[in-house]
Parts: sequence; C-alpha cells; structure tokens
Amino acid sequence: MKLYLVVIGSLIVGTFACIKYINNNNKNKRIRKAKYVAENKVSQISPQKQKDTRPVTLCIIVPALALENVRKNYPIDSEYIKELIDNSLYFLCTDDTYEAKKISELLETTDEDYINVSEQREVYVSIEIDNAEEMIRKKVPYILKRNLPANAKGVVRQLACLKYLSVSGLEKFNRI
Repeated sequence: MKLYLVVIGSLIVGTFACIKYINNNNKNKRIRKAKYVAENKVSQISPQKQKDTRPVTLCIIVPALALENVRKNYPIDSEYIKELIDNSLYFLCTDDTYEAKKISELLETTDEDYINVSEQREVYVSIEIDNAEEMIRKKVPYILKRNLPANAKGVVRQLACLKYLSVSGLEKFNRI
C-alpha cells in the first residue's frame, strides 16, 4: 500500500512538473518569437540613411563647337555630359536651383543661337541631372565626371551665348 501511494504521488507531482515545464517552454518560445518579429519590424520601419534625391544642376561654359544638336529641355545622356565636362572652360555643380539661377543672371548673355555664332564663342549650358548628389560642389573635372552615375540622364534647362569677351559672372565658376 505504501508503494502504491508513493507511485501515485510521484505521478501527480511528475505530471504537474511536466505541465509546468511545457508551459514555460512554450512561453519562452513565444517571447523569443515576439522579440524576433519586433526586431525585424523595427529594421524595416527605420530605413537606412535615405539619399537626397533632389536633382543637381551642372552649369558649364563651353565653346559653341562642343555642342551638337542641343536644345533647351532636351534630354542628354551621361556620355554626352562627360564630353561637355571635358570641353568646358568653366563649370559649377550645385543642388541649389536658386543659386544656379542667380549665377546665370550674372552672366552677360545674348539672344543669339549657338549654331549661328563662331565656333569659339562661349555658350552657357545648365543641365539638370537626377541622382547625381556625389557631383555637388566638386572642383576638379575628373572627379566631377567620376561621380556622374553611368546611367544618369540630364535635361538641358538653359542654353545661352555669352557676349563676346564677357567675363561678368565667371568668378562664381570653377575654372579649368
């Protein structure tokens, strides 16, 4: 009879201990899963540093000879932008459209079409380029070209011939 009571008591205590162990184990699994899900949600919600996607404005002065079929509001590709940088006499790259507009107002321009002027006449070209933040404020043409994305697309925003021998406004540009 004593053995019978010991076995029954052991079964009751053992069963209770097993149930408690299983419940604790399940609870710990749920807590770990909740932490894992929470960590993943936080990493998805808090994005990594977002790039500033404002367009940059590349302002350049090039000889009329360097321009080929360029018109205002026409798109141009990165290879042609690199050619223009190679042929530029002065350049400036900024993300501030107000600054670019102010600089263009300082230049003495004419209403002439660059096609009808001397090949050596200087022409001001303003190009808006998307996703080219690395080009901003660069002072060396090589670095400017290197930081131009390979698939970059630009749009010509301004195109104007400079008055012959005019140097007004050129002090704001980087000189080659």
